[in-house]
Amino acid sequence: MERILKVDLSQKINDYGTIFNNKYKKINISKISVNNIKKEFNKKGILLFRNFDFNIQNIGQFTDKFTIAYANDALRRKKRFNKDNIRNVDSGNQKIDLHSEASFSPSTPEIIWFICKRPPNKKGGETTICDGVKLWDSLELSTKNFFLRNLIKYKLSIPFVNNNKNNSRKEWYLPHPGVENCLIDFGKSKIEFNYYKYAVNKVRFQNRLSFANHLIVTLKSEPQMLSRTLSNDKKIPAKIMNEIKSKLENFTYRHNWKKNDLLMIDNNRFLHGREKVSTNDIRDIVVMQTLRANF
Repeated sequence: MERILKVDLSQKINDYGTIFNNKYKKINISKISVNNIKKEFNKKGILLFRNFDFNIQNIGQFTDKFTIAYANDALRRKKRFNKDNIRNVDSGNQKIDLHSEASFSPSTPEIIWFICKRPPNKKGGETTICDGVKLWDSLELSTKNFFLRNLIKYKLSIPFVNNNKNNSRKEWYLPHPGVENCLIDFGKSKIEFNYYKYAVNKVRFQNRLSFANHLIVTLKSEPQMLSRTLSNDKKIPAKIMNEIKSKLENFTYRHNWKKNDLLMIDNNRFLHGREKVSTNDIRDIVVMQTLRANF
């Protein structure tokens, strides 16, 4: 009887991750037990579904099985297939540094779904994935204690779709712990506020911590993030940031895409990014974001 092969994704990942490989392309993804996927995800934090014949316009029927609510993705990313919750990844060929999606904001998604419609033809364009658990475990004790006691302060300006015709600017309310000085500016169609958050997260249903955040990317790469400091407005010491950057490579896996690959990633555990795409090459990756999981 034909079956789905279940193998490790990468030794650079704690618990290795899991590939569900439909090697003989004869099994529908709906035949995999949802409970088994949830159990595997809670343990591994990253799953790859390969060789399944996805209908990209109906992929939500699968992701809905794990989702209470989807995140509102950045407005700069274009909608795909006329679906509000399916978007392009960031455009361009430039390298994108490791980060946890929207981890600078109160709307950090729990699960990121990447679906490959067209892999790169040339070398380059791999998605980089770093295990925040392994990275955290590798840090010096003094560095761990630094991040356990220090909040990060993000100064944000978030664009929104504005149907209000006045140009007023007034105090606003966002019901999230860590929000400070929140204002809505209808003239600029932006909500502006400070947001305080720790750079380390608890891992789902496990007694582990993960270093998954928005500290490594440049401010230039994220236009919603105006500044990033400690809560006392001081910079993170260069010695600490140099230690983190020097250890990233040890725990970073580069995913070489194949058509119809679907990656399911715990966004509070893993950082992701992109290697530079070769000049004149085209890759087509779309993304969905589960704001709140149902498990």
